[in-house]
Amino acid sequence: VLLLAVALLATPDGPALPLAAAGYALLTALAVARPPTGRFDWLVPALFRAAEYGLILVLAQIAANKEVNGALPAAFGLVAALAYHHYDTVHRIRGGTGAPPRWLVRVSGGHEGRTLLVSLAAVASLDADRSPVVPGFASVLTALAVLLATLWLVESVRFQATSSAPATHDESGEPA
Repeated sequence: VLLLAVALLATPDGPALPLAAAGYALLTALAVARPPTGRFDWLVPALFRAAEYGLILVLAQIAANKEVNGALPAAFGLVAALAYHHYDTVHRIRGGTGAPPRWLVRVSGGHEGRTLLVSLAAVASLDADRSPVVPGFASVLTALAVLLATLWLVESVRFQATSSAPATHDESGEPA
């Protein structure tokens, strides 16, 4: 519902964004409402990641097209931080130590919180005729990228330094 409201505010002329947001919200709710037991349920996390990366990059490109300086580099930084976190999560699970701690997900906002924050930042940076002219969007992306990258990197290093799990090569699984 919140993503639909954000999309309605950001829509210049047509119903495409609100419909996309409503569809995304519905699919997200359906995906997390039941345990992942289906044949293709392993794709759900990848689809969430693609949606989050895509949202950030599309909104940054729209802002860059309206001459908002720094939106694309900030988006790249945020997507890079997200990719590192996702890689670290998969590495932990493959290593048999489980997912990152629950507090880390809560503090970093989770997929839904980050998506909502980026969407609200995009809407808040619009002027009266709904064109992104306020540089606040690039600033929010930059701050989010720096904060999340720092949080995830510190937690990742802490985990690797204190974990009793043996270090292994990614491809072969042999001890490092």
